[in-house]
Amino acid sequence: MMRMSEFKELPLEEQLAILYREGVYVGKSKKNEFTKLLFQLEYFYIEITYLSYRMSIDKIYYTKSTSILELYLEQVDVEYLVTW
Repeated sequence: MMRMSEFKELPLEEQLAILYREGVYVGKSKKNEFTKLLFQLEYFYIEITYLSYRMSIDKIYYTKSTSILELYLEQVDVEYLVTW
């Protein structure tokens, strides 16, 4: 299991490779020219802000707090989570 502190120390290219291979995509948010993608990896979250969608990374935010999910909750389709 990789800790958030270990992940943050990896080179950016390696972080992205791990996220796209092992991370769980949570959702996307767009505001003005910025696009944010949120992933869950292990027990923490990584939010990548792109200036140009998946071309130019503006910043990366790492957190263990689930409060980051609030922005993305409306994208979750709960219809398939309900069992009868």
